[in-house]
This record gives sequence, C-alpha cells and structure tokens, in this order.
Amino acid sequence: LPGLEVVPAAAMGMGAMSAVMLGLPLSSVLLATVLLGKNGTDAIPLVIVAVVVAHIVRARLEPTLLRQTKAREPTPAPAESGASA
Repeated sequence: LPGLEVVPAAAMGMGAMSAVMLGLPLSSVLLATVLLGKNGTDAIPLVIVAVVVAHIVRARLEPTLLRQTKAREPTPAPAESGASA
C-alpha cells in the first residue's frame, strides 16, 4: 500500500499468515508483535485488522475448499463378491 512503512507491512503479513496457518488469531497478533519488538507494538492496530480479515477469509473459504477436494477424490472400486474356496 502506498505510504505504508516496511515494519507494519511485515507485521501485518506475519500476523495474517500465522492466523491462516495456525487458526489462532490472538496468538498470531502476539507472535507478530513480539517478533518485531518495539516497532511491532506501534503496528498492533494494523496487525489486528489483518489477522481478523485473514481469519474471516479462511473461515469462509475452508468449507468450499473441502468440498472441492472431496469432489476430486476418486471413488473406491466396489469389492468383489466372489466365493473363495
């Protein structure tokens, strides 16, 4: 985004990525903030917004992705019902 400094942008990216991968939004905000130290505390509001948006997008897209994955799975072949001697 124009006018956005590097440290807040990195904090937003780290927070959003960890929120999507871990599924833990509060921990994601804390992780991004602690890793960037003093500069991270200044970016907390931006990180919170990024984490909330990422968490909502993941919650919205996850059922769709699961349905698409299940549709692609091959159906198992039916078991043979032959008599064995």
